Amino acid sequence: MEVIDVKYKEEATELIEGMEKSLLAMEDNFDNPGLIEDVFRNMHTLKGNSSMFGFKLVADFTHHFESIYDLIRSGEMKISKEILNVSFAALDHLSSLVNNGQTLNEKEKQSHANLSKKVIEIISQSGNKQADIDTGGNLQEKIISHETGRNTWQIFFQPAENFFLNGSNPLTIINELHQLGECKVIAKTDEIPSLEKCDFDKCYMSWEILLTTTKDLQSIRDLFKFVQHKSKLEIHEVSPGNSSADSEVPYSEITVTGDAHAFNSVESPLSHGTENHNAVNKKNVISSIRVPSLRLDNLMNLVSELMTLQAKLGTLAEYSPNAELLSVSENLEKISTRLRDNAFSMCLLPIENMVTPLQRLVRDLALGLNKEIQFITDGTETELDKNIMEGLSDPLMHIIRNSIDHGIEEPEARLKLGKPRHGKILLNAYCAGTNVYIEIQDDGKGIDPEKIKKKAIAKGIIGPEENLSNKEILSLVFLPGFSTAEQVSEISGRGVGMDVVKRRISDIRGQIKIHSEVNVGTTISIKLPITVSVIDGLLVKINDADFVIPLSAVERCHEIPVGHQLNRFTNIIVLDGEQIPFISLTEEFDDIENFASSKEIVVIYYDERKVGLIVDQVVGKFQAVLKPLGKYFLKMDNISGATILGNGKIALVLDTNNLTEQFLNKKSVYSFK
Repeated sequence: MEVIDVKYKEEATELIEGMEKSLLAMEDNFDNPGLIEDVFRNMHTLKGNSSMFGFKLVADFTHHFESIYDLIRSGEMKISKEILNVSFAALDHLSSLVNNGQTLNEKEKQSHANLSKKVIEIISQSGNKQADIDTGGNLQEKIISHETGRNTWQIFFQPAENFFLNGSNPLTIINELHQLGECKVIAKTDEIPSLEKCDFDKCYMSWEILLTTTKDLQSIRDLFKFVQHKSKLEIHEVSPGNSSADSEVPYSEITVTGDAHAFNSVESPLSHGTENHNAVNKKNVISSIRVPSLRLDNLMNLVSELMTLQAKLGTLAEYSPNAELLSVSENLEKISTRLRDNAFSMCLLPIENMVTPLQRLVRDLALGLNKEIQFITDGTETELDKNIMEGLSDPLMHIIRNSIDHGIEEPEARLKLGKPRHGKILLNAYCAGTNVYIEIQDDGKGIDPEKIKKKAIAKGIIGPEENLSNKEILSLVFLPGFSTAEQVSEISGRGVGMDVVKRRISDIRGQIKIHSEVNVGTTISIKLPITVSVIDGLLVKINDADFVIPLSAVERCHEIPVGHQLNRFTNIIVLDGEQIPFISLTEEFDDIENFASSKEIVVIYYDERKVGLIVDQVVGKFQAVLKPLGKYFLKMDNISGATILGNGKIALVLDTNNLTEQFLNKKSVYSFK
């Protein structure tokens, strides 16, 4: 049952997210029948799945919640802000019920009861009467004109032969009937042809069902509303004296239980002699499958180990006189590279997966702050590694929360400034090379550099005499404990946040920049690698130790003869007539000044500027399988991980952004362009 629960929760979460996405779109388009139909269809599927897997509380709540949108579909009710607000609250409650099980604490019981009351009130406003609703044991209200007793219904259900073609399952409907009361199901199999004439894509069976329930006729018909047009359905009320228990029917009997696997355990007359079954089903091509993320993680780990072994084989083949071994090594490298790329593609997800929670955040916060905000997205089809996406979720939430709280003005203030009442927040994503860029722009009041500078001076972060550019001043908001908020609120202003955002972005090997203009708006740009598992790197030697520089940061390499123009006072080197700052990694790591022999310099990009890293030797290109260093190396900000070389040695992977930033800050070199 644990596997069933996991699958149910995954599918239920997807259905709830789909409803939330449609409801958010519906706020700007109340009368869109397609969106209403999407919400209703997802609700109906969630109700059916919940009934099948025994989540009765979810099924009952969804049944009555679904009634609202059934009335809207039929034109008996109009969508409104009140209905949308209740719908969002109901989705949050359903999500809690799905994730936390059906055991409710007192707070959840009260929430369940309040939402149930609200749903009933909305239904009653249309003059429609609904069956009783169970609200967790504390509340049971009946909105029916008369009390109904237990009645027995005789149901004949015969799906059309093409019933399976759109994914319909008659056993799902039968199991939903079981949730309504005591149910006896009799399968009629006499229409099934011989094996040679049987088409396994067609439905030949029919069912006679005797249902004893307190529900009315309409509640039973509701279960068949999506399949009535492709089925023969007859429902008749039977007197208690003609109860199904006393009837003798000459057909195979199936006892229906709450366990969905009970249906699968029933032996079908078609289960024998299926030699041609596989040949018939070959035309049913499966276009996609659901794979647990743990399996993808295991696949990536195995691919990483394969890349390490391939590098070792390459090293052995290079020093071996056996030409055949070298050929095998080269072919294995080609195959392992293709395997790596395919494995990477499986782990990439579109940024669109993150959009719905962000839209919900904008909606709820704007409503709470009495602001009118339009959230726009572009380029959300851009893909990222799922591990990077998981690490990116919280930083994006915080950035957008700041835009809503600090950036976007209230409608009246915007009108006075000549702006439209609605503020705008734009999330734009695009891919360039081996990096993905995400920009969050708002058209709010922006950040005042003078205000930040005064706050920084007051906190002793900078001195009054320091002359910083606007870009350098804005970067101060990423310092720990720095905040310009006048008051502390539940949303922001406690001086924690933007430093955490930067640290989280750095943890996934990303960079973050900020640009802002007063009364124009703020743009925060995030640069991310597409993946963090395996990188193309440049293998270098520093003091006889091996290091890897990410190739995505490298601009070019130079050899520096002795006596080259090295300004040791300002750490400036002239290359091709261009002055760039340089860092001697020999000195930086071991505090040893050694320029006696020839050096090589690797020019990298840092924040749109060029910086030189002086190393002892550039060995060559290398595919680095990144491994974490562990808790004892957490304070090594200049190192982002380690990798195993083909000869079995360990090489540290440099974090060039942190390395350069720390060095330039230490040397007070801010002015190089």
